[in-house]
Order: sequence, then C-alpha cells, then structure tokens
Amino acid sequence: MSGSKLTLYGIGTVLFRTRRTAPVTAPSPSFFFKPIPFLRRASSSAAVAATLPSVDHPWPEFVSFVDRLNAKGYLPKPSPSDDAASVYTNMNPLKDAFLSFARDRYDLFGLLPMNDVQAVVGGGCPNLLRKAVNSAKRLRAHLQLDEGDVCSACNLRSSCDRAYMILKDVEIDARTVDIVRILLFYALDPLVLSGGDKPPGREVIESSARKLLSQLIELSESSPAPIHAPAPSRSKPNQLSKDVEMKKGDWMCPKCDFMNFSRNMQCLNCNEDRPKDIDPPTIQMKPGDWICPECNFLNFARNTQCLKCKTEGPTKEANTNEVERKKGDWTCPQCGFMNYARNTKCLRCPEARPKKHPGDWNCPECGFMNFASKVKCSHCQLPNPSSKKYPGDWSCPKCDFYNYARNMACLKCNTERSKEQPVSDYEDHEWRRSN
Repeated sequence: MSGSKLTLYGIGTVLFRTRRTAPVTAPSPSFFFKPIPFLRRASSSAAVAATLPSVDHPWPEFVSFVDRLNAKGYLPKPSPSDDAASVYTNMNPLKDAFLSFARDRYDLFGLLPMNDVQAVVGGGCPNLLRKAVNSAKRLRAHLQLDEGDVCSACNLRSSCDRAYMILKDVEIDARTVDIVRILLFYALDPLVLSGGDKPPGREVIESSARKLLSQLIELSESSPAPIHAPAPSRSKPNQLSKDVEMKKGDWMCPKCDFMNFSRNMQCLNCNEDRPKDIDPPTIQMKPGDWICPECNFLNFARNTQCLKCKTEGPTKEANTNEVERKKGDWTCPQCGFMNYARNTKCLRCPEARPKKHPGDWNCPECGFMNFASKVKCSHCQLPNPSSKKYPGDWSCPKCDFYNYARNMACLKCNTERSKEQPVSDYEDHEWRRSN
C-alpha cells in the first residue's frame, strides 16, 4: 500500500516538474521577433553587434548605416542605462556622427545617383529648420530644379519663411553634408518612426532615401579620393539651355552651344562674344535709343557713349532732337545730356540747371518743376500755389523750392529760411530777388 502511494507520488512529481520546466526550454525570443540581418552584415566582428542592441526600425538601411558609423568610431559608446531604441532615434549623437562622416567623405557626393537625390529634394524640404532648408536649396540648385516650382508643391510653404528664396552664388555648392543631413531628417521623421499617415509623394522620397543610404554604406568601404579642383563642366549649362524654349532673337553660342537670350551680348557660359552675323536684339526701342555700331549693344537715349565698349554715340543735336521730351525736361548746356525736370544738376556732369523762366514753379508737394502755364502739378496734380498767394510763403535761395510760410527751413535741402525773405505777393518773392 505504501509502495503504491510512493509510486503515485513519484509519477505526480515528475509530471509536475515537467510542466514547471517547460517554459525554460521554450524557443528563444527570436521565435517571436524576427532577427535583424543588417547587424551581422554591417559589423565585421561580434563585438560590434553586441555594442548596439537589435532594434526594429522601419528602414533597415538606416540601421545598417548607423552600425557602419559605430564600427568606424563616429558614435559614442552607449551606456548600459541607455534605452535600446534611443540608439537609432536620438538626434544629437546621430547628427554629429552623420555630419562628421559626411565632412570626412566629401568625395562621395559626386558618386551618388542624382536621380535619387532629385527625388528626395524635388518635393520640398523635410522640415523648416534653417540648415535643412538651405541644404535642400543647395541640392536643388545643383540639380538645376526650379525653386519656385518646388516651393509651390511643398506642403510646408505656408509656414516657411524662406519659401521661393534663391541662394546666392556663393552658397550653391552642394556637398555630401547636404544630402546626408536631408537623409537623417527624413529617417527620424516622427511619421516614419510611428508609421502614421504620410503626405502624398512621401513613398517616392523614402524609397530614394533608402537607396541613397545603401549607396553610402557601399561607397564608404572605399578610400577617400584625393582633394583636387573639380573640372569645369559644360554639360549642365548645355542641358539647361536645351530645356528652355527659344524665343525670337535668342542665339546659340558657337563655342559651347549655350542658349543666350537676345539681350546678351556675350555668352553667359563662356563669355564668347555674340556673333556679328546675328541680328541685333529685337527689343522695343524708344525714340532716341541707339545701337552701338561696334558691338551692337542697345543704349538708352541718354547715353552719349556705349555702356559696353565706350564708343561715342550720336551727336548731341541728333540725340536730343530724337528723344521725346516732356515739359520741364532740360538739356545740359555743358555735355548735352537730357535731364528730367526735377533734376537741379546734370546727372552726367555737375553743371547746374539753367535758370527758370518767369512764372515757372516748383511743386511744394513733390518738388516737380512746372511751367508757368500749368495750373496743376504735372506729377502729383497739386494746384499751382501761386494762385493762392499766401503771404509769407518763400522760395529757397539755394534750390528754388517753394515753401509755405510756416516752414523755417527748406523742405527739400534743409536750408534755413532767410530773414530777408519778403512777405509780399508770390510773384514778387518767388522770381524777383534783390542782388
């Protein structure tokens, strides 16, 4: 009886122990979580794989690139207290590592597929940060994309204070840093990390961004190229000129095939002079405008010499007779330059304007000189103040500007009012002065 109980107790104990030890022999957590193969490919040793924990990221290429940077010493070693996910999502250490790598490998930008670069920056900027926006603009300028078209399609344009702005020439040299910065911001976009709904066109951007990360991983295995001055490229301007619709008067440079607008007297690409056999620019000319017989440059009527080659223009008499003059305009007796009525000195030489005829008047509102026959200012339509004949109004002895009696200094040249100014009728103190 006791033997039977002992047997039953032993069988029950074995069964009980089997159920308790079953979880210990269960499959490893990898049964439930798919292993990440890029850790084994990106690291050359088991130590590297052990340094960074295996964390699922929507972009395996991004994680592989981070592991590559870690293997090359760009990333600081994570402390045991660091969260596993923060290694691939902490912006500050990743940004320093990405940009340091990009500066060291400046030579990789020219090796990247430009079609993928265009897909990444052709739809706008990843965010509104100044450096991100400037990097995207540099890349678009390198690709010769129209900034206005890109900004018009960007979903951030309503909040961007640099929308439609064009970078200066000294700022448009695209570098590896620019594309790496853009890739980092897209990879750490909250919409990418959370898997939420994304704006239209984001799938194309992310696909090209992941391809570029894979390219950077592959290219980083090579040694940096030596520093050398880039050879001047003629293909970009040539390609640009082919994409622009030619209009009447536009011409192709015989040296580099760059298309120039009709107003260009030299090629904007190679500075080759415009061929002589091409007709002059078909720009609407105003009376008095003239074309230089030496270089075909179109000059305005007021130019006595060609602005490009300094060839003397038409004679003073011919020039002044052909120009459409308005009342009050005057011709300088010293150099023959035609000046507007408001000019008190010749704009070409310091010769003073000839004396006014009796009855001519300066508008107290805008300073325009009007003939005596004008009852209103030809510029601002203010009535002729001479008809009011307010006592105390005075004319500036320096610039002939008409001032009201309350003005203690000339409103035009700030000359103080003379104590000897008469207070009689306007005609007496406006044009008649004591010697």
